[in-house]
Amino acid sequence: MPEPVIKVLSGPSALSKGMSDALTGGASSLLSAGSSAADRFPFDREQLFGVLHFRLYETDRARKRARWFGGRLYNKLSGEDAGYIPVSGMHLRQTLDAIRIQTPDFVVNAGQYLLRYDYAKRAYEQLKGEREAEAG
Repeated sequence: MPEPVIKVLSGPSALSKGMSDALTGGASSLLSAGSSAADRFPFDREQLFGVLHFRLYETDRARKRARWFGGRLYNKLSGEDAGYIPVSGMHLRQTLDAIRIQTPDFVVNAGQYLLRYDYAKRAYEQLKGEREAEAG
């Protein structure tokens, strides 16, 4: 059976959020809120291209590491997935739009998701082609 195209990431548990707030005096909530707010704003095509470039690069590194036991262990401990890239709901919408795929109804802008590598690569190649067409 093929891997799902989109995986929904679960948010932090109440216990881990409470521990984090206790250790940082609540400052992590402010930093996390700033990061979450940035994920809710759409990128222009150039910014989306840059983010996909970086995320695909990181996933390529995780894929290479996954070829041996120590690399798979590192990926597991670091939370990296060799088959998926992490994206926010807003950026998932934009990525799927680049390859003309309708976003599923369950995707919300504030959500956090994993997009299968091959779909992210297709979107990256599409945006790369658009850039080259504009430049040439």
